[in-house]
Amino acid sequence: MKRNVLYILVCAAVVFALNGCGGARSGGGSSLAPDQVKALSDFSDHAFDARAYIVGMGGENRVYVWQDPAANLGGYHNATMGRFSGRLLPSQDKFSYEPYIKSFEGSVRDSLDIKAGGTLRIEGSLVECNPGSRAARYLVGMGAGKAAVAGVIEVFEPGKKRPSLRLYARDTASAGGFGGDSVGMMNHIINVLAVRMTSILEGRIDIR
Repeated sequence: MKRNVLYILVCAAVVFALNGCGGARSGGGSSLAPDQVKALSDFSDHAFDARAYIVGMGGENRVYVWQDPAANLGGYHNATMGRFSGRLLPSQDKFSYEPYIKSFEGSVRDSLDIKAGGTLRIEGSLVECNPGSRAARYLVGMGAGKAAVAGVIEVFEPGKKRPSLRLYARDTASAGGFGGDSVGMMNHIINVLAVRMTSILEGRIDIR
């Protein structure tokens, strides 16, 4: 009996650690008010904390989602989208983030067919852009050296400084011959994230 109880406790601890934030995928955060959740503007440059950001968010199609319970986003039919940012990415001088930021922005814009002059404002940012290690993928395998990308999209209603809808998504890749091409893998992840996130946006905002 004691052994079974210990096994259950260990399993629960593992699930908690893998989720990164206890209860984040439960969907229970839908009742939280805007000032009770983190927004991109709450983080200083190069200091994004994914675990802090997803507190109170529920899971939908492998994307963390939070929406202001008072917001009626289905009543809007157009939106405007600004340039996406990379200010929260960690500082490094090995490669430029800019092509990946533009790729994320372009993929989202193309998927939503955004036109100028909308009343809703959509903002986005890459918050993780890690090429991983090609050598580790080739020599070690078993998931070592994975490339990883994460992005955030926030939607603001007219006149509001806090977002009414927040999306966070992350994915990794490690496949490919001879360790795989990091650039190709990161761009592939970006496209996958954009499709996942825009499918949720289209389900909540009637953009025409």
